[in-house]
This record gives sequence, C-alpha cells and structure tokens, in this order.
Amino acid sequence: MRDLSHGRRRTSARDLASARGLGARARRPRRVVRKRVVPDTALQMVDPRHILVGLLCPIGDTLFATPALAALRRRFPRARITALVYRSNAGILAGNPNVDACVLAAPGDDVAPLVRLARGVGMLQHGDYDLMVSFSPAASFVGWLAGVPRGARLIMPRHWWLLGGRNPDYRRRHAVDHYLDVVRPLLTEEVSDEERLPRVYLARQDRAAARRILRANGLSPANLLVAMHVGGEGFGGRKRWSTERFAAVGRHLVETFGARVLLLGGPADLPLAAEVAAEMPRGAVVLAGQTSLLETAALVERSVLFVGNDSCPLHIAAAVGTPTVGIYGPSSVEQFHPIGPGTNPHRVLSADLPCGPCFQFVGNTPPWVPNACHSYACLKAIRAEQVIEAAAALLADTTRADTTRADGADSGTKGPATGDAAGGRRPAAGARR
Repeated sequence: MRDLSHGRRRTSARDLASARGLGARARRPRRVVRKRVVPDTALQMVDPRHILVGLLCPIGDTLFATPALAALRRRFPRARITALVYRSNAGILAGNPNVDACVLAAPGDDVAPLVRLARGVGMLQHGDYDLMVSFSPAASFVGWLAGVPRGARLIMPRHWWLLGGRNPDYRRRHAVDHYLDVVRPLLTEEVSDEERLPRVYLARQDRAAARRILRANGLSPANLLVAMHVGGEGFGGRKRWSTERFAAVGRHLVETFGARVLLLGGPADLPLAAEVAAEMPRGAVVLAGQTSLLETAALVERSVLFVGNDSCPLHIAAAVGTPTVGIYGPSSVEQFHPIGPGTNPHRVLSADLPCGPCFQFVGNTPPWVPNACHSYACLKAIRAEQVIEAAAALLADTTRADTTRADGADSGTKGPATGDAAGGRRPAAGARR
C-alpha cells in the first residue's frame, strides 16, 4: 500500500513495543516469536499499515461488530484491514468497505481440522501485520499462535473462564457495545448513535437477484411480502420456536392480510422451512438454502415485516430497516435485541422465566459449565397468538405509513430514497421496498 505520509515515519505497534523495552521481532526461521501487548496508554499513538481484525464469531455477532469495524476504518483510513473469519461468517462482510480482505482461520476441507488450523496460522505468519484487534477469545488465541502483535481485544471479566461474569454492567451491555469497547482505546472521537447501527452493504446485483427470485416464484412488488426465518443453529438449535406455531402465524397473515410468506435461511434450515410450508395451504414460498446472505438481506429489505427467532436473519432485518418480531427463548434480550435505523419498530417476545436467560454474550458463563436444559420451556411459553398480535400491529402501522407516504408523493412531498447508489454498494439502512 502506498505511504501517503510524505516522508514521515509511521508509528506501528512493533515500534511502540520496542521503545518500551518489549522486544523487537526476532528473525528466526520456523519459529513463532510471541509479541507483547501494546500498552493501552500507547494505543492512541499507533499508526498501523496492516491491521488483522479477529472475527471468529457467529454470523449475527459479526454483524453486531460492523459499527466497530467502521469506527476502526475512520480512525485509520490508510491502513489495510484484513478480517480473520470462519467460512460461515465471511459472507456477511462481502462488500463492506471497512474490510479490505478476509482470511480463513482454517482454510480447506480436505484435511483434519488441526491441519487446517496449522495451515491458517502459517498464512497469518506471512501477513506482516502491525496490529491485531480481536473481537473473540478464539481469534485472540489464533493470533497468539501466529505471533501477530496484539493491540486491542475483547475485555472479559476476570476469571470468566472459571467463574463466569458477575459484573452487572457487563451482563446488561449489548453485544454492539461490547465490540465497540474493543476499539474504543484506539479512537480519538466518540461513536455517535447513527454510527452505532449495524450495517449490511447491498450492491445493485444483490437487489437485482432478489427481484429475479421473486419473479421466478410468481411474486411482484404488489404483493405484501413477509419474511420468516424458522431455523437457527446457535445454542445447539435450542433458540428455535416450534414449526407448528410459525405455521399458525403464517396462515393468519396470509388469510387476514393476503400476505405471501418468504421462508428464508441457509441449507440447514430447509427441512424446518418445508415443515412450515406443508402446514400452510397457500401463501408460503420456500427459499431456504437458495440464496446467499446478501441476497437474503435484499429479500428481507423488500419485505414489509420479518418474523423469526433470535438469529442472524432477525438482525439483518433490523439493519436493513424492516420491522421485526423477534422470538427470544433462552437468549438475553438486553444483550441481543434488534438494533435498526430511524423509527422502524421492533417487537421482542420473551417468556422472562426465573431460569433465564441462559444464552448470553461470551464471558458471562464459564465455558466448562454445560447447559443441560432441553425442556424448551421458555419457547413453549410464547404463544402463537402473541406473535400474531405483534405482527398484526406492525403490519397495520406499516400500512398506515405507506398510505401517508403515498399521499405525500401525490402532494409533491419528497418520499424516502429508493434504488441503488450510483457506483455500487451502499449500506442498507432503511431503504424501502
């Protein structure tokens, strides 16, 4: 990357470590030399050329980390930012202007996991990174194995791996704010409310693909589209509401509002989506397993409502500005509630049982403590009638808003911006269908 400093030598994490007696990088072949952590007081002086961002996280958490990525880019506009990812969450970063490249932690499928990990560590050792910003303990470990200079990382409660988190502030903090706290020691300006919003960056081709998919299934912009995600692999599948109740909600929306229900998700969600469609005589369109993450986001953006479990598609819907009904069983609502732009409404349904929540942000529960609850009591306590009521209220609000916008357009009032930005991608935050 071209140096724009015009002769000024840039200060890197390695320079600061050396200046403080932390040791320079040894040039020993075939040996990983451990780097010391850059002191927090020195982070404001760091001016790295190449940053490794550790994002070994679930897809939804990767989306929650996008405000932190944007803040990192604003702070270091000339630096190259490479994200360390899994194959599963790389897609949500596609087109994100705050990430220059992605590298897999364990590339390849033809060998054992440990061999793939060793291969990934070897690639990182040749990356010439000045600084690592880690958003997960797993990423910190991989970066340590590769000898990447550490600068900022997810701060966990003391002895969390043994006792779990007991700090009330840590337990109440939303995942977005946990990830912003990682980069905050590097920043020179505070993050605004607008900058705190998770972002999905959709390109013209993503929206065009969504239109083609809808046309192929006999749908048009005149249809009232409701997106629904009935799956989710997180927490061993124990965040999934029953398919029978999803089907009851879908039938009501079809019969009462004339909606068409798009059953979205990945390949693993296809059997559950098929179960729901089988219990809906009409109005269901199974698209699970047929779209990329960004195509899914574009379909959700064109929908007037999203209904689903606490999983990545729910948070994609909030990010693109679609009203949501979130079904929260074991998940912490405080730590994982939807965050979206403007005044787009979101309804969260939770049983609030004395035993919950038992699915929380990393650091709250020791990793060695098993969760043996398979009763699904928290999900069973959420009735189909509650979800129907929340969905109907949001649809009624959306209908009124659409009528108001139409009246405004007739009277010459400028409505919300639509379409794609010239030149490619833009953040999908509140774009209307």
